[in-house]
Amino acid sequence: MKSEFSNILIYGLGLMGASLSLLLKKKGISASITGVVSSSKSKTKGESLKSADTILTSEEFHSTKKWKDYDFIIFGVPVDLTAKLIGELPLDYSGIVTDLGSTKKEIIHAVESRFPNSHNYVSSHPMCGSEESGLEFANVSLYEGRLCILTSPKNANSEAKKKLETFWRTVGTEVIEIPADEHDSILSYLSHSPHILSSIMADWAANQKIIKRYTDLSPIPLNGGGFRDMTRIAGSNPKMWSAIFASNQNEIHQSLLDFRNRLDIVLEKLNPKNILDPKEWERFMETSRKSRDYILKNQDDSKKH
Repeated sequence: MKSEFSNILIYGLGLMGASLSLLLKKKGISASITGVVSSSKSKTKGESLKSADTILTSEEFHSTKKWKDYDFIIFGVPVDLTAKLIGELPLDYSGIVTDLGSTKKEIIHAVESRFPNSHNYVSSHPMCGSEESGLEFANVSLYEGRLCILTSPKNANSEAKKKLETFWRTVGTEVIEIPADEHDSILSYLSHSPHILSSIMADWAANQKIIKRYTDLSPIPLNGGGFRDMTRIAGSNPKMWSAIFASNQNEIHQSLLDFRNRLDIVLEKLNPKNILDPKEWERFMETSRKSRDYILKNQDDSKKH
């Protein structure tokens, strides 16, 4: 497949970066792909898995390469590091630049600070991922049928955005554009706070004495599917998620306050001094199922996110 790009740099060859690299090669893209990793250990692992055409450690990249060696740059690193690297991009860089970041306000601010005039940076957020992290978990199907949210900073070149839209559609995603503030608010409800709640649930259950006692005694896990499903994303990639929480603190705080208010209402209904109305709880469960189907657009949620 002929590519609009000849040299692609994926700076951050983790799960998402390596999955994208392998997908592009599977599609027969003609461009050369260079991946940047954090350590020589990851480099060795990536080379053995053929995660990219060329793999460099970040130290090797900064000592031997220039940003201008590439006509398409994709940042696949935590949000705080992405913002730092944006500050290193040449002011006259003519290629396309994007990222895979899960929050946008910090990134957009970094872009607008670095490029006060016309530029070719448009931020991306492919809505895919896994509780696993690392290039060894790369999956060529990771992006298939998923949504990619684009966020345009001020003065972004419209032609660059069109090329990026074409790129994401080529790899199998649908595309929508959402401003940075609204993106971060949406994601606080649909991704960031759920990760925190999942992690709380894992610790909450693991620290109950009776659960500890019988978990130690039981030959297999005590839990059923509910606990497993609700805690699948607990503790995902600590470094990445700590950066996400820091970059979207206000929105996450607000969404969790909203959750707490709803939990307080449920707690009051469950107060032993009250008599439970079975019909009310039937309606509660029916409404929640409809809400879930609405958010998921009635699609099967078998793909990990």
